[in-house]
Amino acid sequence: MSLWQQYLELKKDRHFYPLDGANTLGVSELALMLDNPNTVYLGSGIERLRLIVLKLKHLGLVECIARNKNAVSEKTGVYENISLTKTRGIALNVGELDLRLFADKWQYGIAVKDETRDPISYSIQFYDEFGRAIQKVFVRDWEKVNQWQAIVDEFRDDNKPSAFPVKPPKVRKDRRLQGDELTQFHQRWLDLKDIHEFGSILETFNIDRIAAYEQAPEHCAFKVNTNAFEQAFEMSKEIGIEIMLFVGNRGIVQIQTGKIHNIVKMHGWLNIMDKKEENFCLHLNQENLTQLWVVRRPTRDGFVCSIEGFDQDGDTVLIMFGRRQEGDPELGEWTAITQKIAHSS
Repeated sequence: MSLWQQYLELKKDRHFYPLDGANTLGVSELALMLDNPNTVYLGSGIERLRLIVLKLKHLGLVECIARNKNAVSEKTGVYENISLTKTRGIALNVGELDLRLFADKWQYGIAVKDETRDPISYSIQFYDEFGRAIQKVFVRDWEKVNQWQAIVDEFRDDNKPSAFPVKPPKVRKDRRLQGDELTQFHQRWLDLKDIHEFGSILETFNIDRIAAYEQAPEHCAFKVNTNAFEQAFEMSKEIGIEIMLFVGNRGIVQIQTGKIHNIVKMHGWLNIMDKKEENFCLHLNQENLTQLWVVRRPTRDGFVCSIEGFDQDGDTVLIMFGRRQEGDPELGEWTAITQKIAHSS
């Protein structure tokens, strides 16, 4: 029995996604999907995938799904304003389909026609070298199916891969800083002018985010309760402010900017179900959040606060900010929310 047939047997009596099936069968999701007779392999390498990505705007309205182990972001919009090099990329569409692409991690592309759905589902999907999904792009404008088919016809590749390496286990960079090195780390943090420069500080001191927050300057990082996202969602909804939610994996970050309208808890998952209002849904596995932090970092425009959640492996699950334009100070309402959470834990 083929992998795909085994998967179909597994999902007969339950709601079972391909990732669930792949995990159960002990294979990568891409290996399972390539065994699907309705999957077309589109080739590998960033040069080829870049050409595919640049054609996605011709699909019109699409729903993009980006996920990690414990959070799923679903956003509907137009895949436009793309800039993509061999290592990095961006789709700058604030409030719409807003993406940061780490192109050096994009390895494989496939197209999938799912005839079990009503209506039939058409998608273009991207995977890393380990066969893990980076992003899935679903056609939502049924008049654009011919454009989807044109992409399939142009990039079809019969030389599909048959094996994928196993990703080595993650090694945390949780070293302790001491003496002058710790002083220098604190000074670099306090001298920040742009929040995007924080990554270079982590690289300089060879530590990860959790280790950085554990050793942060005074009043700059607060470990908080694991229900902090739920609190922040509820307070943001009540006040009516716009927030920013960052969900990503090693190949992409998908950013949602907007208000929160509908919060639903179900089977350990915390969900934002705002398809109607914001063309957006978030699914967050609260039970697998092991650390949450409120983090304060200085910029030219004053301190900027985030709420950041991590799983047991130290991987980032979700990051939340208040909406802010470059050059403007942070929303006072968002600052108040983060302060309340930080000092109530």
